[in-house]
Amino acid sequence: MDPMDVESETDPMDVEPVTDRMDTSPRWETPGLCRTCVHAKQQQHIVCTKAPRSSTPFVLVHSDLCGPMKHSIEGAQYHIIYIDDCTRYTEVYFLITKTAEEISAKFEHYQAWVEIQGFHIKRFRSDNGSREYNNSIFLGLLGEKDFAFEPSPPVLPTQKLNG
Repeated sequence: MDPMDVESETDPMDVEPVTDRMDTSPRWETPGLCRTCVHAKQQQHIVCTKAPRSSTPFVLVHSDLCGPMKHSIEGAQYHIIYIDDCTRYTEVYFLITKTAEEISAKFEHYQAWVEIQGFHIKRFRSDNGSREYNNSIFLGLLGEKDFAFEPSPPVLPTQKLNG
């Protein structure tokens, strides 16, 4: 038998594409599943978009208070963080307590440092935590300097926490 006379059992041109052999029907057309059952079991798709950053340093400042933590040598249980939205420059201040007076004093210190750098804070954004910023002393301080206070909205169950 001459090898040239034998036709190849599989001709590469006769192979059907992989997609033709796959089941491409929607899941709700699969026996035993109805369209409503499939849609009811789908999870909500959340689209995350990045917010535009501020173009001028210290126009928008983010802040959060963390703690309580183990005492340091000097007794600080908490720390407060300030982050510039434009440059992402970060300052951390340590607190012994989280009273409105101590938080306001640290903010005044930070705000004075920003003004020495030649900038002015216009907007102050924080979480909606345990009301460390939502008190008469701190809100009065923001009002004196004409800063806009932007607390974040309460977290919904569909939102991711911390991020």
